[in-house]
Amino acid sequence: MKKYELKSVASLTAIALLSIAAPAYAQDEAAADETFENEEIIVTGVVSSAGKNKIDTSISVSSLGADAIADANPTNLAEVFRQLPGIRSESSSGGGNSNINVRGIPISTGGAKFLSLQEDGLPILLFGDHLFAPADGFYKSDATLARVESVRGGTASTLTTNGPGGIINLIGKTGKEGGGSVAFGIGIDHKDYRVDAEYGARLADDLYFHVGGHYQQGGDYRDSGYSPVSGGQIRLSLTKEFDAGFVRLTGKIIDKKEQAYFPQLVSRTGNATSGVVGTRLGNFDAANQSLYSNLTRNGLGVNGRNQLEPYDAADGLNHQVKSIGLETRFDLGGGTELSTKTRYQDISGKFLGFFTYGALNAASLAGSTYFNGPNAGVAVTAANLPNGLASDVAVFDVNLDDNSNFANDIRLSKSFEIGGGSTLDLTAGHFFMSQQFKQDWHWSRIVTTTENNAALISVPGSINGLAGVNQAFGWDGSNRNYDLEAEVSSPFAALAFKTGGLSFDASIRYDRMSQNGIRTAGAGAPFDLNGSGTITGSEATVSLNTGRVDARADLKADNFAWSVGANYLIGDNFSLFGRASSGASFNFDRALDFGVRNASGGLLPGSEGAYVDTVKQYEIGFKAQDLALGGGDLDFYGTAFLSKTEESNITITPPTGQIRKYEAKGLELEAYYKSGVFNLYATTTYTDADIKDARNSAGVVNAALIGNRPQRQAKLIWAITPSLDFDRFRVSASWIGTSKSFANDANTLTQKGYSVVHLSGAVNLTDNLEFSLNVNNLFDKAGITESANDGRESLLASAPNTVTIGRSIQGRTIGGNIRFKF
Repeated sequence: MKKYELKSVASLTAIALLSIAAPAYAQDEAAADETFENEEIIVTGVVSSAGKNKIDTSISVSSLGADAIADANPTNLAEVFRQLPGIRSESSSGGGNSNINVRGIPISTGGAKFLSLQEDGLPILLFGDHLFAPADGFYKSDATLARVESVRGGTASTLTTNGPGGIINLIGKTGKEGGGSVAFGIGIDHKDYRVDAEYGARLADDLYFHVGGHYQQGGDYRDSGYSPVSGGQIRLSLTKEFDAGFVRLTGKIIDKKEQAYFPQLVSRTGNATSGVVGTRLGNFDAANQSLYSNLTRNGLGVNGRNQLEPYDAADGLNHQVKSIGLETRFDLGGGTELSTKTRYQDISGKFLGFFTYGALNAASLAGSTYFNGPNAGVAVTAANLPNGLASDVAVFDVNLDDNSNFANDIRLSKSFEIGGGSTLDLTAGHFFMSQQFKQDWHWSRIVTTTENNAALISVPGSINGLAGVNQAFGWDGSNRNYDLEAEVSSPFAALAFKTGGLSFDASIRYDRMSQNGIRTAGAGAPFDLNGSGTITGSEATVSLNTGRVDARADLKADNFAWSVGANYLIGDNFSLFGRASSGASFNFDRALDFGVRNASGGLLPGSEGAYVDTVKQYEIGFKAQDLALGGGDLDFYGTAFLSKTEESNITITPPTGQIRKYEAKGLELEAYYKSGVFNLYATTTYTDADIKDARNSAGVVNAALIGNRPQRQAKLIWAITPSLDFDRFRVSASWIGTSKSFANDANTLTQKGYSVVHLSGAVNLTDNLEFSLNVNNLFDKAGITESANDGRESLLASAPNTVTIGRSIQGRTIGGNIRFKF
């Protein structure tokens, strides 16, 4: 990506301090249901639908309001999550497809298997690790977001399905407090344009609404030459209040495209047992450049109906969401309350991205020519091959035909006064959710130069510059079709007892999961790709869908979850708490390759454990609020935790089953400090995790992995965000970092630790008009979040241990905004 040269860090800092920023979705709304931090009314992970004060809960819970999110200067949703304690969020994949783990519960493949990502209290998707469809890609952060709440461990086991590690709840604005804003954003060192607008008001004393959204065109952070980001969303909330409660209707439409970034070629040092991942290959920089260009963006596949289907890499994460929801809460009298949440989402789209899986030198490219670019038609030689290597690339081309879902949560609560000021609250509820999963895979192979503005290389047998249509990884089976459905029915119950400063709670949940459907297989066959009437080159073997069912699911699995906790309030502003929990996440589409079902799709005897991955957690901690310190007020929270996880999973490149047991222990710290114009939000998490057992899907032990640290698990992560807020001037910074981690469970490849600094702030030109500047990754640091974990630790036999693959965080970007509030 072309960067504007800056004379010095000092000059850049001066610019930032003169016109300091807040992203377009920063808001000043202070309604009781849209506040954060010190108001501390938490609705996530607590039984009461009205919420509870944070210090009175026996769970580890955090919240971020719109201003706190703005101070972090995020460019995507995963960067918002990095501010939350205990959450490790890999923000390197673009506008979705992020990998997220909680408290050392591992990212063994991808997505967020043990975390429930929710919108207004209902899961966005039933499963957090869908192949090519992680939940974060189906939500957009903008001015309609009021706050983010997160629960780690604890009641996440019993108050949601498939989220024993934690819950992140994205809570939208309701318009209870009127007002709105319009903002215009522009990329200063890259092409990007964005408009955000939102407005809320009362239509009557008991009727109010909020509507808003955004549209973006550009997002060319890595200088691909086209707009990798386009589209946006609109969201509506309408609330009618009654004497005894309220009814709220919500709706949302998302139609957006965002580039999907994957590992690409980088250097590697060390030896076969102790290597270190680099951040570039020659002058090809993983933080600021990619293989996406106007020369590589267009290609061809053959879809699951065995029809030619062209692709455009600009589609990237192309997601369409239409949702409608209804929320109610009513006091039925006598201390009894009924609350419900219901939502239907129509979800479809496409997943398209370049994944580099091989490196080719000039000797291995004998007979190849450049298909396009400045050397089009010229033979590839060592002298003219940029950075000395070509990239062997899989084009993950997947049609997301249907990821629609329906969810409903209903709760009935009763409060009792039992004398002496003591209270007992009982709650019974039921959760139901159905999830569709229909996908059409067809992965092609391209060979490109390894440089920015990459060009295609025509290897022997190529058709129109494509090395192999539906032939990624040299695999004849890439043309797969999935047609699956899952349903979960989950009754749950809870009680909470409070006497004086002591409170005790316990909850249980019984998840009954059913899954059914099929997958049809692909196989290699001749196919006339260019319509010439003859079969030549790679046309001899194209993966076509055979229609043959190679995997069937018709099964049921269940799990009983529990959680018990106690909290003791000492005075008005300090409490101690402890908790023990047991929960589970269910496997779904990935489990079709586990080999644990019979021909009709039912589970073989003793195989239910392959579909139910359990997590046991134990935690103790303290919560302190409004402590006087240095003329200001400090809120300080700490939690020591221990988690034990049993998991079955599968990698898809190639499909390989694995069974693991993990243990992680550590400490979370979180602090808010305010003194006059100065604010500070800081979190840090220390995690000591190791592999307790490692087997393949046949049960064969891999003793070499036992005792190792799980892949991509750093021991220390942190986020420190100070800000200064004057009458017409606001400046904030964010320092986010991670210690080193291993790219693989074998611990033979190290990803270096890194930290990044963001600057943001704003100047109020008038009471209602604000100009802002955002500098993301001020010092233009690279940071590898993912590298080779499946045998590609060294890619060149002729020069072993010199080249591998890596995915980096985004390099420096600078953006400006102007916002009008009304």
